[in-house]
Amino acid sequence: MANAIGSILHGWSYHKVKGSRVPPPAITISKTRQGYSRKSEWLPKPMVFPNIINAACDFLVDAFKCVVADDPSLLCLHTAAVDFGDGLYLFPSTYNAGKSILTTHLASLGVKVFADDVLYITNENLGMSPGIRPRLRQPLPEDAGDSFDTFIADRRGPESRRFLYLKLHPGEMADYRETAPIKGIIELHRDPEASLEMLPASTGDILKRTLLQNFSGPISALETLDRLHGISEAAQRFTLRYPDGASAARHLIEYFKK
Repeated sequence: MANAIGSILHGWSYHKVKGSRVPPPAITISKTRQGYSRKSEWLPKPMVFPNIINAACDFLVDAFKCVVADDPSLLCLHTAAVDFGDGLYLFPSTYNAGKSILTTHLASLGVKVFADDVLYITNENLGMSPGIRPRLRQPLPEDAGDSFDTFIADRRGPESRRFLYLKLHPGEMADYRETAPIKGIIELHRDPEASLEMLPASTGDILKRTLLQNFSGPISALETLDRLHGISEAAQRFTLRYPDGASAARHLIEYFKK
């Protein structure tokens, strides 16, 4: 199981330990007749997965909580984040908004990935990489283009019927706990019938989006609101409507790489 979890991490340091002095683990995963069973202090009852990669993937849910519990100053956002060279641009969008495919398109065009799904925010309001390899849902899109397909094939990592992890090459992804300033926040709206359009967004709109995608635990609601308002106010703010990841990635690079 350790190999499966290690295969989806990037830049983490970990090792095996033995002995009676080892403290009880916050998360345990064991193989049973029913599959791979995960127990943790955040679960009311064990969760069982028939596939080892799906079990490792779901392990991350509690791993994020472990990191935040160890450092209560961290905010935790459901967002993708990439570095265009001057800092991070976040895509704090809901499920199925296309942020993982868009992030992968950007990576294929030379943009550094900081996060594919979750980003930590430090007490200094810097974005901090969780060190998790990008994950795409299967089946992959069939109309993404030959260059995208080649990029995926060259970086294909652990996978199941549901998910495929990408082993990005050195320099293509931030290491675990690497930080960078947040320069922009872009709300995504994917619609195959839409024309590509990027419009300015208000602080209120972006603040609402980041609040909805925040799942930090120990920090009070008032402090969370204050910190996210400061981040939203200082960042460039946009709403991006787009038909597909390839065209959106090209537009973003042209806009931010001027």
